[in-house]
Amino acid sequence: MRSANPRRDFDLPSISWVPLVLGALALVLVATALQCFLVVPAGTRVVIFNSVTGLKPQPLNEGLHLILPVIETPIRYDVRTQTYTMASSRTEGLVSGDDALKVLSADGQEITLDVSVRFRPDPNRVSHLHQTIGPSYLDKVIRPEVRSVMRNELALHRAIAVFSDEREQIQTNVEQQLSEVFGKNDLILQNVLLRNVRFSDQFQTAIEQKQIAEQVKERERFLVAKAELEKQRTIVLAEGEAKSIELQAQALKETPEVIQLDYVRKLAPGTRAIIVNPKSLTSLTGEILKP
Repeated sequence: MRSANPRRDFDLPSISWVPLVLGALALVLVATALQCFLVVPAGTRVVIFNSVTGLKPQPLNEGLHLILPVIETPIRYDVRTQTYTMASSRTEGLVSGDDALKVLSADGQEITLDVSVRFRPDPNRVSHLHQTIGPSYLDKVIRPEVRSVMRNELALHRAIAVFSDEREQIQTNVEQQLSEVFGKNDLILQNVLLRNVRFSDQFQTAIEQKQIAEQVKERERFLVAKAELEKQRTIVLAEGEAKSIELQAQALKETPEVIQLDYVRKLAPGTRAIIVNPKSLTSLTGEILKP
C-alpha cells in the first residue's frame, strides 16, 4: 500500500545550525584572543600604531605584551648591531655590483675605498624613528650621510695621507661627524672602517717611485753615516798610534838600552852574540866577550 504523501519518503533529517554557529564563534574568539598576545624577541623593539589614538610614544620591550587586535598594529625594529657596507666586491653590501666610494682628495687625486659602518637603532627612540624616517633608514640616512661626510673629510687631506699616520685621524673625524648626524636621526654609531684603498694607476706609480727614492736616500744616509764612523775610527786609531810612538820615543830617550833589547828580540833564533861596538862582543846571555 502506497503512502499518502510520497515526498516524505525522501525528506532529509533536520539539522540544527546552532552548534555550528557556536563553534565558529568560539574559533573566532580563540583566534582573537591569541592575537591579543604579542611576544617581543631579544634584540627587538615593537612600535605600536593605534588606529584611534595614533602612534604610541614608547616602544614595547622584550617579553610578552597585550595589544588590541585590528585596532593596534605592531611594527618590529631590530635594535641589534648592523653593518652597512659600500664595497667593490659583489659579495659585500646590499647594492649589487661595484658600490665602492669614490672621492677626490685635496690634491685632486681620485681615491676609491670600501667603507663599512657599524650602527644600531636607538632602542629608546624607535617610535620617533618610525614616525620621522621609518624602516628605510638605510637609504634615507645611512648611505647618503656616510657618502657625504667621507667626501667632505677626504677633500681636506692629500691622497697620500690615507696611507700615512693621518689615516687614523681621518677615521676619527668621520666617526665624530657621523655620530652627531646619526644621533639626530635616532641611530647610534659604533664605528667606521676604511679599507681596500686604491688610487689611479698613475698616482700608484708615483707613490712607488717615491718609495724607491726614499729607500735610495735612506741608503745614502746610511753610507754617509758609515763613512763618518769609519773616519772617526781612523782618527782614533791614528791618534792612538801617535800616542804610542810618543810614549816609545820618551822611553827610548830615558832608557837607551831599550833599543838594544828591542833589537835582540827581532834577531834570528840562532843568533848567539851581537857586536855592540868594534872592541867587544856581547853574548845573548849578557856576557861581554873580549876579542
